[in-house]
Amino acid sequence: MTRLKTSDISNISSRLQTYNRELLIKTGRTLLGIACHAYGKDEIRIKHRIKSFSIHVVPVTAGQGIITDFSETVTAILQFLGFNALVSDKPDTSGVALAFENKADAIMMADDHRFVGINLKTRSVADNSEATGRVFAAALDLMAKEIKDREVLVLGCGPVGESAARTLLSSGAQVALCDIYLPAARLLKERLCLYPGGNKIVIEEDVNIALSSYRYIIEATPSADTIPDELISDHTQPLLLVAAPGVPLGISNNGCKILKDRLIYDKLELGVAAMAIFLLL
Repeated sequence: MTRLKTSDISNISSRLQTYNRELLIKTGRTLLGIACHAYGKDEIRIKHRIKSFSIHVVPVTAGQGIITDFSETVTAILQFLGFNALVSDKPDTSGVALAFENKADAIMMADDHRFVGINLKTRSVADNSEATGRVFAAALDLMAKEIKDREVLVLGCGPVGESAARTLLSSGAQVALCDIYLPAARLLKERLCLYPGGNKIVIEEDVNIALSSYRYIIEATPSADTIPDELISDHTQPLLLVAAPGVPLGISNNGCKILKDRLIYDKLELGVAAMAIFLLL
């Protein structure tokens, strides 16, 4: 899990309404709607359940310690979605105990290694990497007006890329994998061969050649400038659609301007929304 910095999340809470409108323009769905689509759930039915579902966001002081405003930002996203969410008065073990004592339905918490949500009644665990990969693949599906039978390049074969690839396969997409560390792509292909369509996965060894060959891309790398401007210009790839869960974003500011409404990227919002919906299941 990429450790976020305070500067990464400083404007999220104040931009939720704006971001929600942007998602609606790009995908036809809101933040909540995309998260529901990721799990095949009806948004209206989910809305009826959200208000009575309480989530305590527990600050964690272990490791490198608390990221300023992280818990508050996660809580703001949950509240924006309609959940009964709050930041725990206590961190760490005390915060977990308090959630049980207050009969909360779930908790969310993050350390240096994992960001998870835990349903305190069903014991299900929502992992941020899995949820993020799934929801960004769902967002790409909505942008593409259905990703079935389309060729999709997944850049980055870590946990987020793996989750996105699994989701794409389940949606009927033709998946290609590319990673700067080739063995990671090969190992992921072996794991995904167990899924329907997994035996047709292609491994792309040259990222530049791959980027010039695909119009649907999941950018799940932890590197900047993964996709050069010249490969996303209006002239070379007029229909390029990118869903980018990677942190930092692998596209320049100029590249973002070129893509405009054909790019979905955020550092926390969609992943948190998907985690919350999973906890309801």
